Amino acid sequence: MRIKIALDAARGIEYLHNYAVPPIIHRDIKSSNILLDANWTARVSDFGLSLLTDQESVSTKAVGTVGYIDPEYYVLNVLTSKTDIYGLGVVLLELLTGKKAVFKNEYGSAKDLVAYAEPDISAGHLNRVLDKRVATPDINEAEAVEMVAAIAIQCVNLEGKERPNVTDIIVTLERALALCEDTNVVSFSTTTFSFPSD
Repeated sequence: MRIKIALDAARGIEYLHNYAVPPIIHRDIKSSNILLDANWTARVSDFGLSLLTDQESVSTKAVGTVGYIDPEYYVLNVLTSKTDIYGLGVVLLELLTGKKAVFKNEYGSAKDLVAYAEPDISAGHLNRVLDKRVATPDINEAEAVEMVAAIAIQCVNLEGKERPNVTDIIVTLERALALCEDTNVVSFSTTTFSFPSD
């Protein structure tokens, strides 16, 4: 279910970037701006900070939400579609870990989710950061989760040019979802599912 939600959100961003005329850069992709309908279909919402642009990059004062804002955009004040990709990467990490973009660690200190999850995922220790509330994945699900984790880490790369485009993210999420759908037994309980919130 989490992968399906991520895929729906990515498709919404793809529409903004590739099909809207002129293209739209959302500038505030975060979990609370991804709404779920009665069928658990995700929709991207809150376009208050969005910019219409037909340019590849725009010089503008950085805006967004702490924990989701693209560090490159924050430092350079140059907006590109890869700014939304960074926010989507943080949302993917939230879905994987069950933690907020900025959360309190066991000592009560604020911790950045990217700084928390990236080292373990990059070192091949994904199981250390996975949400413990979700049952242990079967073989196909484990492969799907690894695919999602790999694309999430690419999305939160500090350099925008190193991040994947939204179409590549969609292809990866579709493959991951197909692996999960190949699983014989699919169990889903709304009591065990939790979407991180601000």
